Amino acid sequence: MHAACLFLVVFLGSVFYHGLGITIGYHRLLSHRSFKVPRWLEYVLVSGAYLCFEGSPIFWVSNHRLHHRFSDQPGDPHSPKDGLWHCFLGWMFKPTVTVGAEDMERLCPDLYRDAVYRLLQFAGTPWDGLLCLASSVLFRVVLFVFGGPLVLAANVVGSAIAFVSPLLVNSICHIPRFGYRSYEAGDDSRNVLWVGILALGEGWHNNHHAFPQSARHGLEPAEFDFSWLCISALKKVGLAKEIRLPKDRESKRLVLPTAHR
Repeated sequence: MHAACLFLVVFLGSVFYHGLGITIGYHRLLSHRSFKVPRWLEYVLVSGAYLCFEGSPIFWVSNHRLHHRFSDQPGDPHSPKDGLWHCFLGWMFKPTVTVGAEDMERLCPDLYRDAVYRLLQFAGTPWDGLLCLASSVLFRVVLFVFGGPLVLAANVVGSAIAFVSPLLVNSICHIPRFGYRSYEAGDDSRNVLWVGILALGEGWHNNHHAFPQSARHGLEPAEFDFSWLCISALKKVGLAKEIRLPKDRESKRLVLPTAHR
C-alpha cells in the first residue's frame, strides 16, 4: 500500500507541477500576460513546463503568439488544416512555418529583456532544444537517484499526460466536430469538455481565442477551469495581481453554442 500511495502522490504532483507549468506558466502568464506574480514564483511555474520537454520559454511563447495572430490561416504553426498529425506533433519536426531568431525577438521582446529566458534560448540556435532535453533528463535522473524507480515511473506517467494535453488543445480543439462555440473568435477554435478537464482548463479553447488575454478560460459554471482556481488562490494570498478578465463577453457571444459551424 505504501508503494501505491507513493506512486499516486508523485503522479498527481507531477501532473500538477508540469501541467500548471504549461497552462499557468508558459501560457497564461508568459504568452498572454494575463496576470502578474513575483519573479521567483514566475520561475517556479515556468520550470514545470521547461522540465516537461516543452522547449525554451521564448520558443514556446513565440510560436503561440504566432498561432493567435494567424489562427487556422496560412502562417499558423500548427493548424489542423495542415493535417491532424501536423497540428498534434508533426509541426515540431517538419514545420510549415519557420520562426527564426529575428522573428522570436519581434514576437517576444518582453521575454528577451529577461536574462534567464535569454540564457535558455541560446539565441535561437538548436542548442536551446538540446539544453531543454538535457535539463529534463537530468531532472529525472535526480528523481531516480533520490526516489528510486517508482518515483521516476510516476513522474514519467504524470509528465506524459501534461505533455500531451497542450497537443490535444492544438489539434482536437480546432476541429469543429469535436466541440462547441460560445463566442465568435474568427477561427475554428472549439470548447471541448474532456480536453478542458485533462488540460486543467485549457480545453475551453473557443473562450480563450475570443478573449486571449483573459486569465480565466472556463467562463460558464459548467466549464471547470482548474488553472483559474489556482490563479484565484494565488490572488487570495497576495501572489497574483493585475488579473485580466473579459470586459464585454456579450459583444462576441453567439446566439447558441454551435458544434458545427
